[in-house]
Amino acid sequence: MKLVYSDGFLKQYRRFSPNFRRIVERKLSLFLQNKFHPSLRYKTIQAFKTVIPPVKEISISMGVRITLQEFPDHIYLRNIGTHSILP
Repeated sequence: MKLVYSDGFLKQYRRFSPNFRRIVERKLSLFLQNKFHPSLRYKTIQAFKTVIPPVKEISISMGVRITLQEFPDHIYLRNIGTHSILP
């Protein structure tokens, strides 16, 4: 599956340290292999469950998450940041 990055995602991603970016890349690789892996804590964001397709989130660490939408041909990465980010 192809990953498509929003401009906001890329802007926030660049603010992380190179070490943390490697962690993000490993988590995204894991997501592509098995989105239901327990460490990802994959779930639908309830406030956006009626959006088509629904906005979901995965956890990178205890304080950082990625919001995304899954389309038939790609996964759109919306945001990355603390749990206070908006989808």
